[in-house]
Amino acid sequence: MRFSNIVSVTAVLASLASAVPTHRCGDQGACPKAHNVDNCYNPKQIALTFDDGPAGFEKDIMEALGDKKATFFLNGCNSQCIYDEENVKQIRALHAKGHTLGSHGWTHANFSTLSYDQTHQEFEKMEQAFWKILGLKPLYFRAPYGETGDNLMRVLAERGYKKNFLWSDNVGDADLCGVEYGKSVYENIAKTFPAPHMVLNHATYETTAKEILPYAICELEDAGYEIVAVDTCLGEYLIHAARTDVHRSHVVFLLVRLIGSQGEWPYDEHVVGEPQERDETWVC
Repeated sequence: MRFSNIVSVTAVLASLASAVPTHRCGDQGACPKAHNVDNCYNPKQIALTFDDGPAGFEKDIMEALGDKKATFFLNGCNSQCIYDEENVKQIRALHAKGHTLGSHGWTHANFSTLSYDQTHQEFEKMEQAFWKILGLKPLYFRAPYGETGDNLMRVLAERGYKKNFLWSDNVGDADLCGVEYGKSVYENIAKTFPAPHMVLNHATYETTAKEILPYAICELEDAGYEIVAVDTCLGEYLIHAARTDVHRSHVVFLLVRLIGSQGEWPYDEHVVGEPQERDETWVC
């Protein structure tokens, strides 16, 4: 019995040590409303977004993108567990390359059907995962299926999220529309230059990573588009790079965003620390 108690206490302490620091907008006053965004603002720019990862194809997507930036909306426990060693490695590689990472909910739930408490739980688990893996808290979210509702928008505001991202175009990979259909979506987008676009792709399909995406990049660049992350194409400027509470390990990334993309910081500047060491709490 005594040994069991010691084990329990150890597990609790380990969990507390890796817990994300609590910071919500209500801590310092009224919560600003989170906004729904369905397209880029800047003409001649296009945002390629990838849902439902980590899924194992992130390396292929990064290779196809080269030095271009994209946005990934991650789940915790959907096609794979976010804490699997290879997935952790890929998420850290995405961040190191300057891609923008947001939340897509823990289980890819339809948030229009969840209660207020269930909605908070979905966000809490994802924020814990971001904190453990990256030492960050995301402020960008995409609702699975594009379904929102009052509880979701309320929780987004209370937890300090800036935006819920929808999309202007869908390559249809999740609906199994096929490679040729996905390519045709990008062909049609290219013809609209310089109109901005925000395109929904899914990181869970090998054909998207290896066939549709390389084709899309060629089409878009030939048309004159600049491929950027969502925080860049919204035309908003980073204002928090000089904050003293930003941890040293993220300063270089912040400055790159300030000088290179002029995008807003897509994470909570009050919750920045070191990635955590793996322990027994890294499970789905």
